[in-house]
Amino acid sequence: MDTENIVDAGASFQNSQLVVSSAASSYLDEIGKWGKFLAILGFCFIGLFVIIGLFAGTIFSTLSESQEMPFPGFVFGLIYVVMGLIYFFPVLYLLKFTNHLRKALLGKNSRELDAAFENLKSHYKYIGILMIVILGAYVLFGAGAFIMADLFS
Repeated sequence: MDTENIVDAGASFQNSQLVVSSAASSYLDEIGKWGKFLAILGFCFIGLFVIIGLFAGTIFSTLSESQEMPFPGFVFGLIYVVMGLIYFFPVLYLLKFTNHLRKALLGKNSRELDAAFENLKSHYKYIGILMIVILGAYVLFGAGAFIMADLFS
């Protein structure tokens, strides 16, 4: 089996080295390519969110003057811009991961690989916290719906 020494050993390996096989290296290379594709696609969608948010804000603002709306028109645009801002950070971490991973594989640099995995950790941590917040909001909205249904029945 062909192997490449990429990563220096940590204390948990007791002076041994972590060896990455050529198959694992090719898998990491493919992960980097797909990650970069998803990051670029993510930035495109963020741009669309911001553009739609700006246009939706102006369109709904003009509609709210002529019709009775429960919210000011700019709130709809603001929601899209905030969604784009929330989505920006995990996409940025993903792009940084792919860039560092590429440098690590090309230069067989363990520090670049450390930086790559640090950004991947940050990406997953951000997504995990976001999922906890979203699930908590679902629980609160669901409980609120049950309470309101009970009050009005």
